[in-house]
Amino acid sequence: MRMFLNRVILAIALAGALTGCANQRTIAREAHQPVTADPATVSRRVDAFVVVLDTASSMERTYQDRRNVERASEIIARLNRTIPELDYRASLVAFSAGSCLSCEDAEVVYGPATYRRADFDAAFARYHASMSGRRAGARGAGPQASQLILQDSPGNVAIIVVSDSENMLHGRAVKTVQKLRWSLGNRLCLYPVLVDRDCEGRVMTEQIVKVGGCGFAVNADDIATPSAMARYVEEIFLAPAAAAVAPVAAAPAGLDSDGDGVPNGRDRCPGTPAGVSVDADGCWVLHGIFFDSDEAVIKDRRALDQAVAVFKANPSLTADAQGHTDSTASAEHNQTLSENRARAVRDYFIRAGVAPERIRATGFGETRPVASNDTVEGRARNRRVELHPARH
Repeated sequence: MRMFLNRVILAIALAGALTGCANQRTIAREAHQPVTADPATVSRRVDAFVVVLDTASSMERTYQDRRNVERASEIIARLNRTIPELDYRASLVAFSAGSCLSCEDAEVVYGPATYRRADFDAAFARYHASMSGRRAGARGAGPQASQLILQDSPGNVAIIVVSDSENMLHGRAVKTVQKLRWSLGNRLCLYPVLVDRDCEGRVMTEQIVKVGGCGFAVNADDIATPSAMARYVEEIFLAPAAAAVAPVAAAPAGLDSDGDGVPNGRDRCPGTPAGVSVDADGCWVLHGIFFDSDEAVIKDRRALDQAVAVFKANPSLTADAQGHTDSTASAEHNQTLSENRARAVRDYFIRAGVAPERIRATGFGETRPVASNDTVEGRARNRRVELHPARH
């Protein structure tokens, strides 16, 4: 069973891929620089990452006069130049034949080891120099590769897959992701990078990310420029550092006990955690946690990242993630959907290092709208999760 699950880890990586748009001009590797990671402002979002390169025969196809395998290799080289060295546990894995769902030809190119840019680059250069020979040669040691990566990838793990859409459309990808989620739970996020323009591959990749519960997919062209690659790396690898809590000056008794700027006499939320923005009633306002219709996938993580920093700065803080929906489906369906949205937010906090017992997930279905469900804008506002600090 363990060996099967280990194989699943690498199998799913090759299932991921997403569509492309227009080919970009070649940009010198030197233009890509490591993302600045000031410990005062950022911390690690993940503890380990695995980069997966697909070098199967389908990668020999061309897109705008360039072989897909060349574009994939270029992406990995640029990625390596942009990731900050924050002692991540890193691996680079390559596949060279077939659908790779059996992972029998997996080969570890780098790691698992503490991430060092120069070592990663040297290992990849050696593999790239002999890539054609490896593709035509003997199969690698897949089970050993899978087992090493599973055992040596602690904490939160990001899998970055650079592939075309060939392996997406064999019908086994979703089931493989489900097994992977069952094996690693909330520790894993998937980040497919597609080097071709297959629309069906795009749809399937987005579905796979949803099933996995964490991550996002991009096209190679989306991260071609140095600035776009830097944003991509920041999104995957970095989170806000715990906010420094400034000492609150002593105030007259009964004036503003929690120091949020709202006098006690009209503060409807006493005990607001330090460092948060409040509304006129003194309540913590957390904007931007919205969802597409009938979905429980978080669209924008910035508000949650800000909340993570608040949790880290306030160790005794606990909260309730409250999910809501619009009224476009049955009450029973919307109740379940609201609970799934609340759990998605709770899972995000847990992956970011907040202890599970500090976050509770509750769903209210369609029963607490904040806007009219008769308009598109109103329904969009109602598809939300609110975060409410617990009162002690």
